[in-house]
Amino acid sequence: MRMHVAGASVLGGRTNNQDSFHAEGQLLVVADGVGGAPAGEVASRLAVDAVVAAGPLVDPGTAARLANKAVRARAAEDPNTTGMATTLEIAVLADGHVLGAHVGDSVTFVESERITWPHSLAAELLAAGHLTPEQAERHPKGAALVRAVGLDTEIEPETWSRPAVLGERYVLCTDGLTDALGEDLGPILADLRATDPETCTSTLVKLACDAGAHDNVTVVVADIV
Repeated sequence: MRMHVAGASVLGGRTNNQDSFHAEGQLLVVADGVGGAPAGEVASRLAVDAVVAAGPLVDPGTAARLANKAVRARAAEDPNTTGMATTLEIAVLADGHVLGAHVGDSVTFVESERITWPHSLAAELLAAGHLTPEQAERHPKGAALVRAVGLDTEIEPETWSRPAVLGERYVLCTDGLTDALGEDLGPILADLRATDPETCTSTLVKLACDAGAHDNVTVVVADIV
């Protein structure tokens, strides 16, 4: 089995693109430089490059930790990048499985099912039972990330593994897509299921832009073939 992949990234409502991605071979990577921090585009590019350099034989959790080291090392060398950080989504086809790692608030879908959720302050407080869903939605600092590549000396990526299923589709995206089209993309992804990855990718980006996306929008789509 192999992956038929496609990817795209657009400015959306921003003046610069802080997203980076890789969609080649059996490896998918999406990163979104953390807003409000300096050099987000540098952080996201470094993270993606570190994962690609590690190669598809390195497990995604280890690759995410290598990305963290790369971002932290650059920030220590260059004062202009101090405090930079990025989200990171990884999916790789290896040995009959799709393996993944997740840090931050970018998203991975399998078919129309969302399988990763934000590492945000609101999500952490909600999971701990300190907030109700309604309170979490209204929390003034709820969107702040508590886990991101470059944020801390060490990170603990959330990892996952699924058997590779012939014909199954994986979609990785930054939150620019879900902010524009809604957290539950399931119905839209189901409607686009008959399209090829290239058409699915371009359609999702167009839909987000037509909806007035205020953030960069990056989408990677892969079918197992």
